[in-house]
Amino acid sequence: MAHNYVTKKLNLSTTSATTVYTVPSEKTAFVNSLRLVETSGNNTYFTVTITDSSANVFSVYTSLFFVSAGAEAEAFSRNMTLNEGDILKVTAAVADRLTIHASILERDQGVNNKFIAYRNDYTSTNETTVYTVPAAKKAILSEFWVSNDDLSNATGVNYVKIYDSGGTGFIMEQGTMAAGLSAEGMLRPQVLDESEAIKVTAGAANRLHTHFSILEIGNPG
Repeated sequence: MAHNYVTKKLNLSTTSATTVYTVPSEKTAFVNSLRLVETSGNNTYFTVTITDSSANVFSVYTSLFFVSAGAEAEAFSRNMTLNEGDILKVTAAVADRLTIHASILERDQGVNNKFIAYRNDYTSTNETTVYTVPAAKKAILSEFWVSNDDLSNATGVNYVKIYDSGGTGFIMEQGTMAAGLSAEGMLRPQVLDESEAIKVTAGAANRLHTHFSILEIGNPG
């Protein structure tokens, strides 16, 4: 399976959304590092989004986040998975203040073992099935990210649950996401068995975005 390491370096010279990286055809990618450097001596606000191959836009960081004057910030503490055709974009609130350093691993899409990103924009407060482990598979939930793209309102209480094959739900994460806040939801990977499911309930409609990074593997049992 071919692996290719990619680096992208950009000075954000405009306040338009700037494409940092696009996943090539027949590839999966992992953002190992997205480093933002503030070079002007001013606190500078920014946004990070992912646009999928169907042109849906998902918030990662909103414009309430900033890099402190003259400082550096690392966007992710764990790898963010990107699917074929996904576009990673960063927008600076003020031009000529932010420099971007991205380190990315590209790999061929797997067949028996494959990484997949699952994203949702929750338009209702109904419980939504994000992912179900296929037959004869196990899965490893390696990372998930939650973002409230409403800059004025909190989400209410959100729930991330794991349902076992018998339909019993177990809360994995719960809590209110403040206006414009984004956060990674876990520090260590979680194993899922065949037929188990990840389901999310948003505390308010049209505010919450989630990003789940999952590795599917053949079930050895």
